[in-house]
Amino acid sequence: MSNYEQVQKQIEKLSEVDLLKVIDFIEFLNYKKAQKPQHRFAIFEELRTKNISEKFGDALAWQKEVRQDRKLEKLC
Repeated sequence: MSNYEQVQKQIEKLSEVDLLKVIDFIEFLNYKKAQKPQHRFAIFEELRTKNISEKFGDALAWQKEVRQDRKLEKLC
């Protein structure tokens, strides 16, 4: 049974009030889905214009430093 069929089966059991809640939730999900690309674009644009990366230095150098093996302490 597909997800769509499962939803249809469950919807048949709901009252009119609950159906309004389902419709409201579906509209919320669609709104949220439509806003994601715009929100991400705005965040990346802000990061680009403010040169945020300059505040943190060279990311590759940091990554190499963090990934270096370190000697472990003896537990005994």
